[in-house]
Amino acid sequence: MLMLFFAVSLGFVELANAQFTISGKVLNRRNQEPVDFAVVAVPASGQWASADAKGQFTLKNIPAGKVKIVIQYLGFVKKETEYIMSKNLTDLVFFLDEDNLTLSQVEITAKKGTDLATSFVMDRKALDHLQMQNVTDVQALLPGGKTSQQLHLATTSRQYFQVNGNSGERGNPAFGVGLEVDGIRITNNSLRSSNLEYDGPDTKNISTSNIESIEIITGIPSVEHGDMTNGMVKINTLKGISPYLLELQTRPNTKQVALSKGINLGDNMGVLNFNLEHTKSISSLASPYTSYQRNGFSISYNNTLNKKNGQPITLNIGITGNVGGYNSEDDPDLFVNTYTKVNDNVFRTNFSAKWLLNKPWITSLEASGNINYNDKLRETSLLKSATASTPSIRTNQEGYHVGQLYDINPNAPIILIPRGFWYEKEYVDNKLINYNARLKANWFRKIGKIDQNLLVGVDLSGSGNTGKGNYYDDLRYAPTWREYRYDQESFTYNYAFYAEDALTIPINKSSLQLVGGIRSELTSINGSEYGNILNWSPRANAKYIFWEDQKQLVEDLSIKVAWGKTVKLPGFDALYPTPFFRDILTFAPGTTANGDTFYAYYTMPRTRLFNPDLKWQSNTQREITLGMTIAGNRVFITAAQDKTTNPYISVNSYEPFYYKFSTQANLEASTIPSVNRIYTVNQQTGIITVTDKTGAQPAEDLSYTQTYAFMSNGMTTNGSSVTRSRITWTVDFKQIKALRTSLRVDGNYYYYKGLEETVSASIPNVAMADGKPYKYIGFFIGGARSANGEFSKSMDMNLTITTHIPALRLIFSARLEGSFYKYSQNLSEQRNGKRGFVLDGKDAYEASTALLGIYGGNHFVGLYPDYYTSLNDPSTKIPFTEKLVWAKANDPALYNELAKMIVKTPTNYYFNKNTLSNYYSANFAITKEIGRFATLSFFANNFFNNMAKVRSTWNSSESSLFNSSYIPDFNYGATLKLKL
Repeated sequence: MLMLFFAVSLGFVELANAQFTISGKVLNRRNQEPVDFAVVAVPASGQWASADAKGQFTLKNIPAGKVKIVIQYLGFVKKETEYIMSKNLTDLVFFLDEDNLTLSQVEITAKKGTDLATSFVMDRKALDHLQMQNVTDVQALLPGGKTSQQLHLATTSRQYFQVNGNSGERGNPAFGVGLEVDGIRITNNSLRSSNLEYDGPDTKNISTSNIESIEIITGIPSVEHGDMTNGMVKINTLKGISPYLLELQTRPNTKQVALSKGINLGDNMGVLNFNLEHTKSISSLASPYTSYQRNGFSISYNNTLNKKNGQPITLNIGITGNVGGYNSEDDPDLFVNTYTKVNDNVFRTNFSAKWLLNKPWITSLEASGNINYNDKLRETSLLKSATASTPSIRTNQEGYHVGQLYDINPNAPIILIPRGFWYEKEYVDNKLINYNARLKANWFRKIGKIDQNLLVGVDLSGSGNTGKGNYYDDLRYAPTWREYRYDQESFTYNYAFYAEDALTIPINKSSLQLVGGIRSELTSINGSEYGNILNWSPRANAKYIFWEDQKQLVEDLSIKVAWGKTVKLPGFDALYPTPFFRDILTFAPGTTANGDTFYAYYTMPRTRLFNPDLKWQSNTQREITLGMTIAGNRVFITAAQDKTTNPYISVNSYEPFYYKFSTQANLEASTIPSVNRIYTVNQQTGIITVTDKTGAQPAEDLSYTQTYAFMSNGMTTNGSSVTRSRITWTVDFKQIKALRTSLRVDGNYYYYKGLEETVSASIPNVAMADGKPYKYIGFFIGGARSANGEFSKSMDMNLTITTHIPALRLIFSARLEGSFYKYSQNLSEQRNGKRGFVLDGKDAYEASTALLGIYGGNHFVGLYPDYYTSLNDPSTKIPFTEKLVWAKANDPALYNELAKMIVKTPTNYYFNKNTLSNYYSANFAITKEIGRFATLSFFANNFFNNMAKVRSTWNSSESSLFNSSYIPDFNYGATLKLKL
């Protein structure tokens, strides 16, 4: 905002800059034919033009001074050139080179992004050489990245991006990664599950055969992008004229065939692209039946209207989808008719129109909209058996209920499933819908020699789930279950406004680039106590270029600093807690001759707990980047620190309730013969009544015992802050021309510390000495677990050797991936004192008299709750340590009960430092073009099949790299591409 004010305040010195026209044609260098639809753009001002059928283009209102022109189109190498605009430039001719291996320079590694935000771009050449089966495979190309260990897609687990943070860490780093495909946001915010799963959206349904580029933003993104805290991934699909492309890919577990084409509709009617892909991946070569299928399709229409008057309108319309998913039904190794199916059906549609107005008060206007629908229906069939009837509780009403046979009363509050064998077929229906509409305006102007680019936009997004939730096909055999439909919950809506100002200030041979903006988001959650939540996200990037393209030892030198805040919206599991019921067995008579047991239960509905104080998770990032070229060697070093604030976590609270319990002993006094007994229960009082179905004897009320239990309630709240730091580097050495070989060294040093200090209630799963339910609730700082945090440091580095022989149309790469330092440790800490203490032994309950720290030394460690409450007085907080000391001397029975709340480490090395020895994996890949019509690629990962030992200082153990979680198993594959 300060930069915006600064720019506006300079308006009074704005000069009347001359404006000029650039026109010419774009031709294919190989055959001198026009490149229809080639885009000629001025990135600094956001102006562009599209070549017509003759390759001709016109750019109007180009400001005076130095101007960079970029010309690009599908299948051609991007061309950049600069002009000093002091007059009209006409009849220019730009020749584009076809993008193939005959070029002198080909990159198959991640390129640095051109925007001010730190990012890495993998283009089609790099993707073809990588031969990915899942888009997440490109993470291996990031600095210090490692090859995916997932050898197939046939899993029910989600495969997702991890950018600034690793899965399993606090702060929900995977959930915080933003993902877009052609501007369509892919999110699982509205996904419902039995447990809170803060992971990213599953990427298995995204076709890999029609991707033009993938950009991973690790730095501070533009304020255009919201709903994220840990980086951004942008996937762009192929758009443009192309021949028929047939792709055949094979690897041991996965086969893929794809066909695509870009059709020129002629007469300025635009281009129609389509892609069809079939991928089948199996989980096991020995039993190739459990599989995942991706049947992807896409069709897009692209055209540029109004080309001739200098105000073109670029139009894009696309439809993308997938039909497929996971299926184990045909696996003969499973018991007959037992299986799991998970739909992964997708339908996405997008529209965008960008209008170059070229007015003094506005440069361009862009409108876009998209819809994303994902059917995630899960079907599971299990074989069940029981020697006696099994209760299935269906009631939503509080009170006592007794079981009845389905044939007698199918709507009974408790159904008795008859003894024997049956199949239980369960469905979990998630149907996710997300949509988005955007409108943004761009205004470029020159203030003297200063370039100013102002971006203003509005953004509306909605997210919901229209699934039926959890249900069963045959209620006769459904287990305990209550209907809860996801489609009954309201959609969430997010309204955003953003403004961003970019300045480029020339300073002699240097220049200063400044980008500052702010994003305001109002989240509306109808039907819940959260109401409307407002968030602000300021962001700023500044880059100083000392010099560029100088013929000296240091050819170019720049430094960039950035700071920004991003916000991640919560998921539906956090916003709409699933209704929960506590069912307590209150009566279990003996089994009849038919195998029926007429159970009675007391049902206690849980009250949905909303947290009106819940804050949206946010991340503040600081970053500094140094870039230089020294004697032809390119070096980029980035240091960044993230602090995630208010991460989403779940905590429990407990509420006591009392009920009546009748045992078999209470039934023994009944004089009614067991074969004639009918059991009923009073819903309010809980008294069991035994009735003689023959009417020969009067009804009898059974005696009972008054007892108690606790009802747990989960609530989403905000946890403690999490800190992450990293230093990444890439060094691209100057090519050894005699060998046509280049070297890249890239790496990543990573630091993470997550410490949870939120107080959480817990009841141990034990009984009192008299057999009654445990009646004390412990409140632990960081939860009832030995460790309330983790600390880790690591350094990973890769060496990539690439040999490119244009005359042979061949490129070969060998990559050594190494882990040079990996350190981790469980933590038990708090700001206001120690948390946890050393025990003299596994069976001890008190701190050792020796003055020992919990870290290292092979000690068992104990943890006391900070305080506790009692069933008899739930509102009084009793300091635990003081009461335990008093009870040891004065009340041994109480001491023994309180000791049950003490948490102990499972091993004596739990808090030891864990340092792993070095390990590595080696990959190679080769791509060979056969003329202009075929490309053959082959890769082998971990081709040495490294089986060395890795040593751990945690418990002084060794383990083999073979079939481990450290490196991928040896695997290989090949791809054939044909241009028809």
